[in-house]
Amino acid sequence: MRRFFRLAAVFALVALMTPAAFAASGPAVAVLNFNTQGLTGDWWGNFEPGVAVSDLLTDQLVNGGKFNVLDRAHLGNVLQEHNLSTSGEVSPASAISTGQLIGARYLITGNVLQLDKTGQSGGTAGGIIGGFAGGVIGGVNNSRVTIKVAVHVIDAQTGQIVQAFDDEETKSNLSIGFGGFGGGGFGSYSNSNFENSTMGHLVNDEAAKIAATLDPSKFASGPALPSLSGRIIEVDGSDAILNIGQARGITVGQYFDVINSHSVRDPDSGQMLTTSEPIGKIQITSVSAQTSVGRRVSGTIAVKAKVQSE
Repeated sequence: MRRFFRLAAVFALVALMTPAAFAASGPAVAVLNFNTQGLTGDWWGNFEPGVAVSDLLTDQLVNGGKFNVLDRAHLGNVLQEHNLSTSGEVSPASAISTGQLIGARYLITGNVLQLDKTGQSGGTAGGIIGGFAGGVIGGVNNSRVTIKVAVHVIDAQTGQIVQAFDDEETKSNLSIGFGGFGGGGFGSYSNSNFENSTMGHLVNDEAAKIAATLDPSKFASGPALPSLSGRIIEVDGSDAILNIGQARGITVGQYFDVINSHSVRDPDSGQMLTTSEPIGKIQITSVSAQTSVGRRVSGTIAVKAKVQSE
């Protein structure tokens, strides 16, 4: 029993170190920083449109409930720790390695193709207000701004692009500049100060349109995952600890059937025959190299029971 509680403590720590799946039953996805290479001009200063789109798209996907969305802060830490790019073009090889590291079946990435402003008029708030407030607000003007984004969804098991599209959003009367929104990292634009600004509304509207276009049913067009099997080695309430993990390709969000097997000897041939009966279902919530933890979704779970991926 003491050994079990020590194991439970270890897996609780692993759960804190790895991305947890949300309650949604959809595929596990991670939103990488969108690329901004090729944009001309720097009228937005230190504002990072690719990071802002990715942050607010993550919020939209979480609130939509169709996906298991990985935490952006954890994602940034893992990629930086392994010296992997946090934005830009994603090759099939890097998609597969990134997906294995962070526990995502699909990577959502893309490019900000356009961020143009026309018809500006008005003054600078810093010159009118002065001091700290003027520096935070930036410029007060009347503008029309268009943002255009191209989106790719990549299967992290195969490197295949399973959905691709582009979209744009335009907002007029942009009244607040970018003075207080510079130097963003993963999750830095998911805050009320930015989201309540006019530029925040523009980017959030675009993120909402992207989220509405992402279709989990199209993701299934990629090649099927290989069948995975293992056994339950410990049970703690509604959690089951499995003897298979990241090294075998297990990812957060996967579903497994719990199977109870019986072996009987055939009286005629003398051979041992095995029968299998599904008794429950679990969903993977955390993964380490050689083990994983699954939460019971239905039925029952039992030590030594076999698990089989759907």
